[in-house]
Amino acid sequence: MRRCFLVALCCLSLAWDAESRVLSVCDAVRELQSARISRSLISNWVCLMQSESNLNTELVTGPKTASSYSYGIFQINSSRWCARGRRGGACNLKCEDLLNDDIQDDIGCAKKIFNTEGFKAWPGWMRQCKMKPLPSIANCRV
Repeated sequence: MRRCFLVALCCLSLAWDAESRVLSVCDAVRELQSARISRSLISNWVCLMQSESNLNTELVTGPKTASSYSYGIFQINSSRWCARGRRGGACNLKCEDLLNDDIQDDIGCAKKIFNTEGFKAWPGWMRQCKMKPLPSIANCRV
């Protein structure tokens, strides 16, 4: 059963390939500014995306605890924030919708996570960004 699921997940990943991308730092900055993220926090958000997915919009990891998976550029987890195969979770999103190149819905959910738990909700941010040098966004044009 697990092998069938993994094969199906791989096939779906290939189907999403045409819609996914790896963002540049400046692309990420523009997306975050478009979503009205405060300029003073953008370096933290970019570091978060780098640490969790290496700016890859199609990344799926898991299974994790309780057979959950994490999706997209922010690695949003299916145990609480989205639902696999249907809309649901605290963000009322279908997890698979977090795997395309339109990351505005990902940012919306990530903002909800941030407003609830702060950046500490993401292990990657805690390890690689907290109290560490953040990416420079000075050369990114808006």
